[in-house]
Amino acid sequence: MFKWLRSNWKKTLGIAIVAILLTVFLILEIFSRGAAAIFNQAMAEQDMLKGTITAEKIIAHITGDVDFTGLEWRDVEGHLILRVPEGHFYVRLWDVVTGNIKSTTLQELTLKDAEVSIHLADDMTVDFVRNSHDMQKIQDADEDWQKKVSLVGKSEGERKRLGEFQRLKRAEKMAKQWKNFDRMGKKIRMDLKLEDCRLEVFYKDRHYLLSGVNLKTTMNTDKEMELAVNTGRFGGTMIGSNVNLRGTVDFQDSEVPVGDLWLSFLDVDPSSLGMGVQVHDKMTLDCHLTGPLNAIYGEGKLKMAELHIPGLYFQEVNGNISYDGEKMDFNDVTGSVYGGKLQAEGTYDFDTRYYHIHAVGKDLQASKALPNGHLYCNVTVEMDMDSKGSAKDATATGNFISGEGRYRRLPVKSITGSFRQSYHDLQFYDVTVAFAGFRVATDALEIKDKKLKLGPIFVKDSSGKDISTLDLGRK
Repeated sequence: MFKWLRSNWKKTLGIAIVAILLTVFLILEIFSRGAAAIFNQAMAEQDMLKGTITAEKIIAHITGDVDFTGLEWRDVEGHLILRVPEGHFYVRLWDVVTGNIKSTTLQELTLKDAEVSIHLADDMTVDFVRNSHDMQKIQDADEDWQKKVSLVGKSEGERKRLGEFQRLKRAEKMAKQWKNFDRMGKKIRMDLKLEDCRLEVFYKDRHYLLSGVNLKTTMNTDKEMELAVNTGRFGGTMIGSNVNLRGTVDFQDSEVPVGDLWLSFLDVDPSSLGMGVQVHDKMTLDCHLTGPLNAIYGEGKLKMAELHIPGLYFQEVNGNISYDGEKMDFNDVTGSVYGGKLQAEGTYDFDTRYYHIHAVGKDLQASKALPNGHLYCNVTVEMDMDSKGSAKDATATGNFISGEGRYRRLPVKSITGSFRQSYHDLQFYDVTVAFAGFRVATDALEIKDKKLKLGPIFVKDSSGKDISTLDLGRK
């Protein structure tokens, strides 16, 4: 008998392999035909996604590829967490054959045209939550969905204390509540794709809405995750046209994942950050962020082709930025303004939406700033711009001094003064005009529709007696 086995082992092994393959094929055929039942059983047994997951239609193939439509995930109270009109996933076949379905069974997942809402805790753990009303506005093509109501009526200290209190309450709530998503240390190894989805992110007191989201990520929670994201319009705490994100997240050697990310915000509307009621010139922010995700920091660049604020028109604004999770610092900001140069620095606080910017402009040409003002001289301006959390609370104060020039045909040695701008109101005070041999003072200086009005000016001698009156506004 042993002699026979030795002489026919190849044939026996071949028959055994064919038998095994036929058995596997039959199991996979059963899998493809009974995909809905297997899917429902797997969803009932899994414990990472709390609640119930159903699909209108499941089509499985013997390759392990599964197409689905009308997938819904509802929380334990029956509220909709996620709805995916169509998508695709790929499972590891051996797990299906052996019935050993686990967290790594899912190898690929693609969601198309879905609405995804996530909450990031202070330690950057992820939970999936119900869509807000603002998310519905994106789907309804509401043109105002990007808008954000400004924070008003509270001091900077009150906002800080309120932010800390809210973060504490959120942490307590997250510790007590039944989370919708809980990985519980399970490994995840899969490729995730979002195609033309709508995404909203809640983080601290910030709320971001993103449309046209396309995401590709290769995830291995034992090692690292590589990701690339690009979006269409975004709104909420910040309004703009596109977000681009790429980089890696390292899950090793740290309780909190460590990121190495390149992030770009394109065409940001400064008024959405409380930087001025009518300041809508587009700003681009590029930054490189590194460190633990709950305390990520980094540096980058800002760019603006032009910037209009009351009384000033800047071109080619460029500068450096640094970010520490709570605030953004602006350094070495330069730009061209009316033939001169601007240098500025400042800080923007994301929690309070307060900002302070200090700027100096040199060699500004009055004839370019006021083409109908009949004033010809170079001007140096130093100013501070501040906001207390809303565009209407934005103010600018400063002083200016001109070089020699002329107003209409009258030679002028210099003009000095101070100004204050708030909302639509621009005021000048302590204005002194130096002529050849004497000086005069007036507060009767006004700029309206780029037209300069100066006068009347009362010229006095050393005893205070009126000598004459100059009405420089008369042609």
